[in-house]
Amino acid sequence: MSKVHLPVDTPGHLLALQVTPANEEDRGQVAELAAAVRAETGATVTLAYVDAGYTGAAAQTAAAAEGIALAVIKLPDVKRGFVRLPRRWVAERDFA
Repeated sequence: MSKVHLPVDTPGHLLALQVTPANEEDRGQVAELAAAVRAETGATVTLAYVDAGYTGAAAQTAAAAEGIALAVIKLPDVKRGFVRLPRRWVAERDFA
């Protein structure tokens, strides 16, 4: 099994791609992904929206080393029915 990490820009255009074994943690990939995004965009990206798999101090530090702040998008604690999350599913459109 494998896992695909793909940072995209606001409209959903692919910036980088990394495939890892499924048993590796998402947050462990932040340094490489942030470096790839910085190289591709010329260091113009300063904020990245990520899901809860990329939480933690190590992920924040790795992204900050490349000049990128991480904004974690989580589900609300109390959820009833469909809840629209900002910027959450942009990357998933690439899989569709």
